[in-house]
Amino acid sequence: LRLANAVERQPIIYTKSSRNYKNRNLQNDAWSCVATEVGTTIVEAKRLWTNMLCSFRSYRSKVRQSMHAGTVFRPRWFAYEAMMFMANAMEDNDHADT
Repeated sequence: LRLANAVERQPIIYTKSSRNYKNRNLQNDAWSCVATEVGTTIVEAKRLWTNMLCSFRSYRSKVRQSMHAGTVFRPRWFAYEAMMFMANAMEDNDHADT
């Protein structure tokens, strides 16, 4: 959960609509802050984040599909609630791409 909380405090990492999103220097600075806060390297923080994001997307998809079926799937994954900020970010990113 520390990683999710650390990334949430660095919106430049996940907000594609930010004018600085593609600025590699600012991205690296943000990842450096995350890695320091979590106590790991930048490479390891990015790897862990990629894995967590993949799991979150999978569970989020199951929840959304279950809503159409009438019964809502409730994930028991430890980081699901902590990563709900990414649900909004992913929707915003979808709109920013169009």
